[in-house]
Formats: sequence, structure tokens, C-alpha cells
Amino acid sequence: MEKKIVTGSKKTTWGVIGTIGALLLGKFKYLLVIFKILKLQTLVSMFIYLGTYALIFGWKFAVALVYLLFVHEMGHLYAAKRIKLPVSPALFIPFVGAVIGLKEMPKNAKDEGFIAYMGPLFGLLSFLPAIPLYIFTHEPFWALLIILGGMVNLFNLIPITPLDGGRIAAGISTKLWGLGIILLLTYSVMNLSFIGFLIVVLGSTEWYKLYKKQKNLQAHKLEIQELESAIEKLKHESHHLDSVQETVKKLRWSIKNLEISEVLRSLNVEIEKMKRELYLQQLTGTYSVNEEAGADNQQVIEGLIGSLEEKLAEYKKEVKITETYYKTDKKTKAKLFLIYIGLVLALSLSYYYGNEILMNHPEIQKAMNR
Repeated sequence: MEKKIVTGSKKTTWGVIGTIGALLLGKFKYLLVIFKILKLQTLVSMFIYLGTYALIFGWKFAVALVYLLFVHEMGHLYAAKRIKLPVSPALFIPFVGAVIGLKEMPKNAKDEGFIAYMGPLFGLLSFLPAIPLYIFTHEPFWALLIILGGMVNLFNLIPITPLDGGRIAAGISTKLWGLGIILLLTYSVMNLSFIGFLIVVLGSTEWYKLYKKQKNLQAHKLEIQELESAIEKLKHESHHLDSVQETVKKLRWSIKNLEISEVLRSLNVEIEKMKRELYLQQLTGTYSVNEEAGADNQQVIEGLIGSLEEKLAEYKKEVKITETYYKTDKKTKAKLFLIYIGLVLALSLSYYYGNEILMNHPEIQKAMNR
């Protein structure tokens, strides 16, 4: 009896290998394209990830998980390329998952939502072929692939940043992040999930930062107006040290932006240094009108005013992003909502179906009845 079970198991294993081999040979030209896209760090991290999970859960589970994560990340990569957003290669991190890094932020929440939902969409498409493959072969591996695919992508759809669900929800309403925090916190407590707790902390921090920025938006706008007016004044008075210093001191008391405050501090230090040199010259009787020294001082002051303008431009950009980034029209909100609900339903049904066929498989039932 034992010999039959072992023989059957070997046949099934070779059946899986044969099916995967046939699929790979059929898609060989596409594999060549994939290897061109992949970078060394992706391949190295992928094999480390594969080896780690193979040692703990077996090679079938490891292969299934790496395949699902890879296709999921290729969805994000495809979407980023579509909107011409530069990204770094995919990186596999054991016990965390896989990520691609955005080298630039998307222009708005609509683009971010598009990049986000393409991951779970590709994830869904990645395991759909496993359904007919299971029907044809009755191999539990394909049921496992369906379950894993549903589970991994459903988890990613929890509406909390930095998960895909949080990025999709951002285009609908950032208030949904609160729901995501509650859901993931409940899951993390029930399952003692360290990764879950970590994501809750990251998501809560991001939500609080956004709340503070939006709360102080009007104050920041007024600060920008004050800075614009003061910079124009500084340009006109740059040859009068006392006038420049008085304007700088007033700004240092009222401006809260740290980077701009640092430039103002540097400007004040330079003016103090110039005034001290002039004072020492007067004390020693060596003071004289030196056009070259005056030009040097003027150049230093103008350079710092230029730095101040650069920091102000960055500040204005940040404020504009805070004001407009998460504003989406009703059509976009509806589209993102329908895609989100559609993905949740499709993945939930797939996960349920995978569980059903796996639990009803003869080999699994035999193993459970031992």
C-alpha cells in the first residue's frame, strides 16, 4: 500500500514538472524578454527568497509564492512604464514580500491608484490558469497556487498605506485608511503578526503626517506669501546690511519651515560677520571704501537670497502637492471604487474555491483522516 502512495506521489510531482516545463517552452520567447527586464539584484534576491521558503515549506510552496509575487510586481512595473514613471528593479525580501521602488512620486492619486491596482490585477491573472490546470490534472499544487494567489493579493488590498489597497483608497478618500488600520490591527492582534503591526505603525504615521499637512495648509500658504514679499524686499535692499538683517530677523521669528529657517540663519551669520569686519576696521582706523570687498559681500548675500528662493520653490511645490494630490473627480473615485470591489470579490471567490477543491481532494482527505 505504501509503495502505491509513493509511486503516485512521484507521478504527480513529475506531472507538475512536466506541465510547468510545457508552459515554459511554449512561452520561451516571453521568458527571454523577462530576463532582459530583470536585473542582477532581482535575480539574486529572488533565489535567496526561493531558497529560504524552500527550506521551510518545501520547493513547491516556494516556487508558487515567488511566481505569484513576481507577476504581482510586474503589474506595478507595467503600470509605472505606462505613465512613464522611472522605477527600480524588483527586490524580494524573505518574510516581507517583494517591492519595486518608485524613483519619482506619481503626479496625483489617480496615477498612484493605477499603479497600485495593476499589481493585484496581474496577481489575479497569474493564478487563473491554475483552475483549468487543476481540472485537467487534479494536482493539489494548482489548488495551492489559487489559495496563495487569492491570499497574497487580498492582503495587499487592505486599505492602508503602504499596501496597494491604501494607495487605491487614497484616490477615493484618505479616510478609508482609518478602516484599513482597524482591519489590519485586528488581524495582527489575532495572529500575532509582526509584519502586520509594522504596517499599522507605518500607515498610521503616514496618515497623521497627511492630517497635519492638510490642517496647516492655510498657514503654509500665508507663510509662502510672506516669504515672497520678503525676498523681493531683500533683493532691493541687498546692499544695505542693516535693512537686510532686520528683514531676516523678522522672518526667522515667523517662519516655521526648517530648511528655510536654516538659510535665514546662514544669511544672518554672514551679515553679522560682515558688520563685525567693518566695525573692526573702524576701530583700527583702517576703514576705507573698498569696491571689491563690497562686491564680494553683495555676491554672498545675493547667493544666499538665491538659495532662499530655491527653498521657497520647493516649499511651494510641497504645499501644492498637499492641496491637489488627493483631489480626484467623481468619475475617478467611482472607477477606483469599482475596480477595488471587483478585485476583492474576484480574489475572495478564488480563495474560497481553492480551499474547497483542496480540502475535497482525495489525497488531502486521506492525510487528514490518518
